[in-house]
Amino acid sequence: MTEWWKTMAPRERLLIAIAGVLTVIVIGWQFVLVPSMAARAEAEVRLNEADRSLAQIQERYGLQRAFGSAAPTNARPTSANIEDFKAAVTGAAGDVGLAIARLQGNDTTSVRLIFENVDPRLIFIWLESVQANHSGQVTRFNMEQSGGGMVRASVDLMPGGS
Repeated sequence: MTEWWKTMAPRERLLIAIAGVLTVIVIGWQFVLVPSMAARAEAEVRLNEADRSLAQIQERYGLQRAFGSAAPTNARPTSANIEDFKAAVTGAAGDVGLAIARLQGNDTTSVRLIFENVDPRLIFIWLESVQANHSGQVTRFNMEQSGGGMVRASVDLMPGGS
């Protein structure tokens, strides 16, 4: 290959070098730059669609709250039994998609639920449901960031609180 290169005239070497550079530019453009720009445009479209969906959901939820249909107004104690209350609040957690890491409640007055790596919005939706549907009252609440937009939360609840 080097012998072939040496036998060429300087003008031929220059033309081949220019052709090689142009080939590299075209390949880079076609197989790197164009797909990257297309993926970015597609991601931007998906982000805009997600933003619109979120705005619609938030607006509908706000309207439901304003008209009182998001949460029942007839809050009632689940039962005088702490075990029934535990079953109700853990069931409500499962209904909104929360996984309970630990459930504590040795006494007859309250229950502690600990959640690991959960979306904080789900915690508040669940708490609203527990308060509205089971007259649960929060006696202690602790929330810490655990990374990636997720939190670790510890909630003490009391059934049918004052």
